[in-house]
Amino acid sequence: MKVTGIIAEYNPFHRGHKYQIDYCKKELHSDYVIVAMSGDYVQRGTPALLPKHARAEMALRCGADLVLEMPASVSTASAEAFAMGGVSTLNELHVVDELCFGSEYGDVSALQELAEILVKEPEEYRRLLKGFLSSGRSFPVARSQALMEYFKNPRNFTGDDFDGDLTPLLNQITQILGSPNNILGIEYCKALLRLESNIKPVTLKRRGMGYHETLPAAAASADPVPFASASAIRELLNSASVLTSEMISRIARQVPDEASSLLASSLQKNEYLAENALDPLLSYCILKGNADSFCNYLDVSRDLAERIVNRSNEINGFLQAASLLKTRELTQTRIQRALLHIILDIREVPSAVPYARVLGFRRESSSLLKEIKRSSSISLLTKLADTDSLVDETSQKLLAETTFASNLYEKLLCQKSDKKFIHEYQKQLIIL
Repeated sequence: MKVTGIIAEYNPFHRGHKYQIDYCKKELHSDYVIVAMSGDYVQRGTPALLPKHARAEMALRCGADLVLEMPASVSTASAEAFAMGGVSTLNELHVVDELCFGSEYGDVSALQELAEILVKEPEEYRRLLKGFLSSGRSFPVARSQALMEYFKNPRNFTGDDFDGDLTPLLNQITQILGSPNNILGIEYCKALLRLESNIKPVTLKRRGMGYHETLPAAAASADPVPFASASAIRELLNSASVLTSEMISRIARQVPDEASSLLASSLQKNEYLAENALDPLLSYCILKGNADSFCNYLDVSRDLAERIVNRSNEINGFLQAASLLKTRELTQTRIQRALLHIILDIREVPSAVPYARVLGFRRESSSLLKEIKRSSSISLLTKLADTDSLVDETSQKLLAETTFASNLYEKLLCQKSDKKFIHEYQKQLIIL
């Protein structure tokens, strides 16, 4: 039995995601593909466009065998903690052979070499990083510049094919560190190294649109873009002043045929969320809190807490607040995560996920579930009502935090669409 793991958000699921699953099955010869997926909130600090069960069903319809939910605190954490949470979940199942992830660079050996530097943190690198941070740069920028300076010293490069010319190497590092999926790939490699995992990293070169590239207006009405990105699909939806049947059809055509009906149905029923759903909740939390209380939440520094209080009168929306509060040191995405953690009452992120909560699976993959139950060192949760006997107090706390976050998402969805509220403990597994 060969099993490949994928860590994903599927926000929403698109053709590139199906291409990755197909690659695992056809090129890596995987018998099963397990997906560790973000729940109802995602890493950029916003609600997911579609509820997690809908996204899990999209993945299963497109070839995934088992979809697990990452807890809310992991799904909304920094890239490093997000990667560690996903990798630790897959690692503790003790059935996963490979971790497949997309990257703009497409060469896993280069990502692994950079990951080793970041894990070992040689003295020279630490000194460079401290210097760039002291100059006021954000951590991602400081880390990239520290790595560039570190490799300008030929003694720090151990590549077998190094011929003394640093230019190709520095161009390579610039290319890698300038792309978000490369950076996340490095974090996956770091997590595997820190866990001393036997899982082998495999990277698949991204195809089609760039991470932040948007769909041209003409493409929305013509043939679907072969590999439209998730951000491009969301932007196409946000750009619609009126969500007509024609527009819904155009948007749904950007995802695989197996998943398009699910996306179209969610849009027709108004069962999707944008960032503005959080506007009133943020206003309430800011009115209720103060600088000292804000500092208790994940990703909220003292400086950011004081900025929130000092500029509270100017805040009138979630994205507007993140834009208003960003600084040279704090990116908008980091602030969105911090604001979301205030709303969801998230105070820390676990170093490892102590359970694997199942969102759905394919019936023909029942032997995979049996093997996980036999081999896994963490509990496999298929029914939340039965969790009291399966997980310890720490796990219960993490599960309760995620349950609250999901129930809040469901409430926001119900207010928007007039659908009937279904408590998280009453949600049914997706079984295909």
